[in-house]
Amino acid sequence: MTAPDVLTTAAPPISPEEAGVMMATHFGIAGTVRELSSERDRNFHIATPGGPGYVLKFTNPAEPQPVTSFQTGAMQHVAARDPSLPVPRVVPTLEGRAQAIVQIDGSAMVLRLLTYLDGTPLHAAPASPGQMRALGTTLARLDLALADYEHPGSQRDLLWDITRTASVADRLHYLPDGPRRRMVERFVARFADQVAPRLPSLRHQVIHNDLNPHNAVVDPIGHETVTGIIDFGDALKAPLVNDLATALAYHVTSGETPFGSLVAMSSAYHAVLPLTPEEVDLLPDLVAGRLALTIGITSWRAAEYPANAAYILRNSERAFAGLEKLTGDEAATARRLLRHACQKV
Repeated sequence: MTAPDVLTTAAPPISPEEAGVMMATHFGIAGTVRELSSERDRNFHIATPGGPGYVLKFTNPAEPQPVTSFQTGAMQHVAARDPSLPVPRVVPTLEGRAQAIVQIDGSAMVLRLLTYLDGTPLHAAPASPGQMRALGTTLARLDLALADYEHPGSQRDLLWDITRTASVADRLHYLPDGPRRRMVERFVARFADQVAPRLPSLRHQVIHNDLNPHNAVVDPIGHETVTGIIDFGDALKAPLVNDLATALAYHVTSGETPFGSLVAMSSAYHAVLPLTPEEVDLLPDLVAGRLALTIGITSWRAAEYPANAAYILRNSERAFAGLEKLTGDEAATARRLLRHACQKV
């Protein structure tokens, strides 16, 4: 029998009233409760007087508890290694624990309370070179903070791992037949043949693995200071460069010049945490791999869960456009610009 999976197991419904009761019971905190969107968990924003508040997280019951503990520990590790990094802080329970186990409709769910990081969500802020540089710098600092973090839960079999791009081939039949589907199929086949065999030799460590525009928060005035990196739900041990590739995947088509956002973010990242020549050489294909994963996984999940399709498919059009740029006539330009961005100064 196949073990339950977080992408195919719906979390039990929880009302804001129930969430408020559990927060008071386990954390002794009261506030105004509002449900937040989530791909697989049940999350709530808790507004409290005089501050940005908290996020109350009920983790999907299909997620193994060692994996949840790994994510919690990652946030605690980052807070200890680089206290000025804007990542959520884990608020202990009344018993002094990082998390609690609660029963919801007969399912055991891990309950955690995190600080809420205020600001403008990146997807709602206008892009700029300064913003991209800030993202690159902050992500590099985050990876440096995570470099020595070890936990058995980091060894995960996760679909959203660029290393597993070839596995998405089994889900491409959910795409309508046509040029777009064939573009993705060609790239996935090339990834399996030419890119995947080179990945084991790269540096591996724990990475955030999901710096998408819904998981970054910037200041509401200039939009060029990162005030939050949230959601460690896809964190795992993987090639270090995958973290940058994942972040870049959402900005392939933005920038004042061709691939301008990719150049700005990569250059800033490299200035803080230098990439090896092999990592730089693979970077464009790893960005494209994340885009192929986005297309394949979201097409499959939208077909399986049509009621949540709009949320699931929020990045699909951008993914198609980015993959076309990185695998078509402009691919050589992207490769040249990224190599130049990551030259030593």
